[in-house]
Amino acid sequence: MGKWQKSTAFGVMCGALVFVSACSSSDSGSKDGQNTSPSSSPSAAPSGSAKVVELTTVRSNPSDIKWDPGESMDKNAVYDAYEKDLGIRIKNVWVADSKQFTQKLNMMIASNDIPDFFTVSDQMQLQQLIDSDMIMDISALFDKYATPETKAWFTKDGGNQMKSAKSGGKLMAIPMADSPYNSSHYLWVRKDWLQKLNLPEPKTMQDVLKIAEEFTKQNPGGGTGKSYGMTLNKDLYGTYGLTGFFNGYHAYPQTWQKGDDGKLVYGSVQPQMKTALKQLQDMYKAGQIDPEFGTKDVDKENELVVGNQIGIAYGEFWLSAWPLEKAAIKDGKLVQDWEVYGLPSIDATPARAQVGLGLNGYVVISKNCKNPEAVIQILNQWVKINSNGVTDERKLYMNGKELEDKGKLYYKVNPIRLNSQDGNVQAGAVLPKAIEAKDPSAFKDNADWTNRYETSLRYLNGDMSGWLNWMIAKPGGSFSIMNQYLQEKRYMADEFFGAPTVTMQDKKSILDAKEKETFTKIIMGQVSIDEFDKFVADWKSLGGEKITQEVNDWFAKQK
Repeated sequence: MGKWQKSTAFGVMCGALVFVSACSSSDSGSKDGQNTSPSSSPSAAPSGSAKVVELTTVRSNPSDIKWDPGESMDKNAVYDAYEKDLGIRIKNVWVADSKQFTQKLNMMIASNDIPDFFTVSDQMQLQQLIDSDMIMDISALFDKYATPETKAWFTKDGGNQMKSAKSGGKLMAIPMADSPYNSSHYLWVRKDWLQKLNLPEPKTMQDVLKIAEEFTKQNPGGGTGKSYGMTLNKDLYGTYGLTGFFNGYHAYPQTWQKGDDGKLVYGSVQPQMKTALKQLQDMYKAGQIDPEFGTKDVDKENELVVGNQIGIAYGEFWLSAWPLEKAAIKDGKLVQDWEVYGLPSIDATPARAQVGLGLNGYVVISKNCKNPEAVIQILNQWVKINSNGVTDERKLYMNGKELEDKGKLYYKVNPIRLNSQDGNVQAGAVLPKAIEAKDPSAFKDNADWTNRYETSLRYLNGDMSGWLNWMIAKPGGSFSIMNQYLQEKRYMADEFFGAPTVTMQDKKSILDAKEKETFTKIIMGQVSIDEFDKFVADWKSLGGEKITQEVNDWFAKQK
């Protein structure tokens, strides 16, 4: 995902999907290829033996890795470390660029010629492999070989990520964990414009609407181009989208929520959506939304932000890293002073930020894998190096043989990568206090927090390159608000985290396209707001009603 790739160099890490296969023994291996006996510690590296388990893999080759001389995805310091520390040799069957990778992997799956283990991108691919009886049940394997630290890694979200990897009560994959809280949205506003126009900081949705109106009328950017109140892109949701705006109206698009009767309902067809869409239609009519948003992606919409034509944006915690940094910092100077706020509400009930499952895919193991415990050993190693502070071992796995972080992105070489389920939300309770006190001792072993702390202090000392992390880590920054959401129970989790239902697989893309088309037309005033009611009826008749039944059948089995 481009937004993550652009922010990783600044410590905003997320797991890009990495595809790995494993488990054929080398000729020098023991009878079953193992060098860790069943009674051994599951994370212990082999000792006193030259036997090596060979793990084959298929890899997507990230274009942004900067390889050291003589290294590549086939031969590199990270692969060497796994062989040295675990006795596991990783061998690539093939390496493809990102555009070709998915096609090649799909061909392997279709021909039942899959690697020993690899990562699938979503639950639909996972279910396909389960239905085809191509992957193994890893319940006993995980229970036996995963370290306590590894098992604990998957518990911070209440267990939903692990549940999503199960079928018939059997664990069929390792979830590529990430934080569900990272998808929550925030309100970002030009604070310098608020001060220039003597406007109060936004505490309610009514404040937001007034600010959008004044930003449009008074053109505080001072440029020759017309000003608009709020960003919006053609996809409607996500960065520079409407997710946070809708949440302010207690509407939760494209998620499943509990209705008054306890059954799940689809957020995009609820009455609150109509109320919010009517307000957006009024804003568009008043010139507060870019009239060409329907043809613009985030980068294109950001041109207006860079050009001092927009002063309100909804987006994730890392908006300061991308795309706002391009607008805020110029020639080493802060030229746009943005502030981040929690989501305001339209009424007395606090707005809740919707969040998803927070996964980057699933690691699956072929039924033909001879040494599946080696997969768990690699998983354990990733957890170990990310749990024991800033050690030389961690530096090697994350940065390559030079050890220092020079923006080479060597961490992407690791075949299995997880992110903390709650690391950032916990950072919101620690980092702001550390920055205020100028004392990082509370997290001296946490590399990511240390990086954000140090770059924030550099910003305070005049280095504008630290601004993006300052906005995230400072008192009142997006991490602080993320933690506040949790303390105040202001997250709205998607209640459906199962594999796509039968009707979803057949109809969801059609229904999603109709939703986007209808909502766009309503906002632009091409159709009446009452078109929403027709959309709801059509959604139900075209498969939504059947999907709702299937989702609730699944939900009943989770209780």
